[in-house]
Amino acid sequence: MKLRLLAGAAMALLAATPASAFAPATDCEQGGIGRDSVCTLGAIRLHYVDHGGEGPVVILIAGLGSSARIFDDFGPLLRRGHRVLAFTRRGYGLSGDAPDGDYSNAALVGDILGLMDRLGVDRASFVGHSLAGGELATLGADHPDRVDRLVYIDAAYDRAAVPALMAAMPPMNPPSPEVRASLAAFTAWREQALGVDLASVAADVAATMRQTPAGLVPRTRESVAQAILAGDIAAPEPWAAIAAPSLAFYSSKDVAEQLPPGTTDAQRTAFIDYSVRVLRPWMLREQAEFLARRRCGRAVEVPHSTHHLFLERPDWLAERILAFLASPSPCGVTFAD
Repeated sequence: MKLRLLAGAAMALLAATPASAFAPATDCEQGGIGRDSVCTLGAIRLHYVDHGGEGPVVILIAGLGSSARIFDDFGPLLRRGHRVLAFTRRGYGLSGDAPDGDYSNAALVGDILGLMDRLGVDRASFVGHSLAGGELATLGADHPDRVDRLVYIDAAYDRAAVPALMAAMPPMNPPSPEVRASLAAFTAWREQALGVDLASVAADVAATMRQTPAGLVPRTRESVAQAILAGDIAAPEPWAAIAAPSLAFYSSKDVAEQLPPGTTDAQRTAFIDYSVRVLRPWMLREQAEFLARRRCGRAVEVPHSTHHLFLERPDWLAERILAFLASPSPCGVTFAD
């Protein structure tokens, strides 16, 4: 449950469920603009969504627990002057499990590079949410020839402290059996928790959850989610080694967010208190560390904002990302407001 609150996915339920049982394919299966597509790299089947557009490529990478479908509403907003792709990491949604059990940061980055190769993409700008910051940082530090610019959406921080932070977070209510009974009920519950009404939430729920006689459960095993988080933690953020211009958005950590329906006033108060006393100081330290060590880029703290900025303020965020991608002076980019 606490991992769900950080990653923005319904991880309150634990289930021993394979992420995929797909047979290997020799070619990519392209579903068309805005539809599910897959490529097979070795023994891994990787899911992506091509949102279309023309120009330099932008690749969207979701946070832990979500799939490429979480960007169904946001991705098309970035098509102005760009081709936009959204990617689902191994072990999640319609991507396959790792047959060798490797969920390290290096393996995840290798998947991204392999998918780029398969799709004929030499270089791209990357936009990553939450845990995807680890993949962005490694791409920037170790593969500068494949990276144009990097955009972190509440993602430019070292997650070594995350397990302890989550362990101390006030407990919240898991979804009830009634909520778990159908995709429609679970989607409504999830939208209420996120405070949005977007088709992308329904599409992401459908991609990341599966129906069982006992109700909806995550497609991803909890052990896989924990392995991905552990692999990310083991790969520190190499800010000083990243030459690519970088833009980091930080949510303010001073509002109640992702609280499920049925949250009591006492629970809401406890969560806000914890966010202000613990999460916000941590975020400010991470922001200062990014600014102190980054070679090129800037940080933007968004007042009274939530972790899922791209769902909460999609147009506002897209305009600033597009301005950054187009700016001739990205290291010190400024915005109109």
